[in-house]
Amino acid sequence: MKEKLVLVVWVMLCAVSAKAQFWVGPKVGGQLMTPRYHNEARLDSFNTSSKVNWHAGIAFDYSTKSNFEVHTELVYMRVNNRSRSTEAYETPLSEGGYGGQFVDSRTINHYISAPLMARLVFFKDSKIKLLAQLGPRLSYWLGGTGTLRTDEIYGFGDEEANYNVKFMDLTEEELANTDIPGKFIVSKPNRLQYALDFGFGAIFEFSPTSRAIVDLKYSFGHSFLAFNEGNVLSDAFIYEEDTEYHTNMLVLSVSYMYGYDVMLRRKGRSTSKVKTKRR
Repeated sequence: MKEKLVLVVWVMLCAVSAKAQFWVGPKVGGQLMTPRYHNEARLDSFNTSSKVNWHAGIAFDYSTKSNFEVHTELVYMRVNNRSRSTEAYETPLSEGGYGGQFVDSRTINHYISAPLMARLVFFKDSKIKLLAQLGPRLSYWLGGTGTLRTDEIYGFGDEEANYNVKFMDLTEEELANTDIPGKFIVSKPNRLQYALDFGFGAIFEFSPTSRAIVDLKYSFGHSFLAFNEGNVLSDAFIYEEDTEYHTNMLVLSVSYMYGYDVMLRRKGRSTSKVKTKRR
C-alpha cells in the first residue's frame, strides 16, 4: 500500500513539474514601518515616525501554465523607529502632564524575513503581466541598536546614550538586579514574528527564461516586538522603551529572475540523445 501511495505521489509531482517553471534571482527594495502600539494612550505622549529602510536577498518563484504562482524569498531587512515626546509628556505630572521630560528615542532593528505568497497572474500571455498576492510572513529578530536623548541623560552631563540590544533569559529578580551600561536587555522577546502580507505588482518578461518583477506589499504584523515587563535599559531610569507594538510595513521591491523550464530541459535532453544515436 505504501509503495502504491509513493508511486501515485511521484507521478503527480512529475505531471505538475512537467508544466512548471522555477525562477530564482536577487531582490532589493525599501520599506516604511508604521508601528501599531498596544497602549493607545501612548499616542498622547509620543509622536512616532519612521524613515525608509532597505532590504536585500534572494527570491524564488514557482509558476505553472495556469495563472497561479507561488512566491517566497529570504531577505535581510533593516527597520527603524523613532519616538519623540509631545508637549503633554514634557509637562510635569504636578502640572497635569504625563512625564515632565524631553525624549527622543531612535531604534534600528535587524531581521531575516521570509514571506510565502500565493500569486494570481493576469494577462498571462502578455509581455507585461499584473499580479495579486497574499500570504504569511515569518521574520526572525537578529538584534538592534538605539540612541536615546532625554533631559535625564542631559542631567548626567551626556548628550545621548547609545546602546545595543542584548537578549538574556532572566528571572524577574535577576532582571531587577541587572545593570549593564550600553545595553538594552530584552528578556521576553518575540524573536520569531508573524505577519500577513498582501499586495500587487507587475511582471516584465524579457524572454522565456528572464523577467523582472516590481511588487508593492503591505505587511500586517501579528506579534509584539517584546513584552515591556522583560526590558531593562540601564542608561535611563525614568523613560522606558515601549516594545509592545506590531510591526506593520509598506514594502516596495524589485527582483530580476532567471527561469528554469523543466519541459524545455527535458526536450533538450531528448534531442541530444537522438543526435547521439544517429552518430
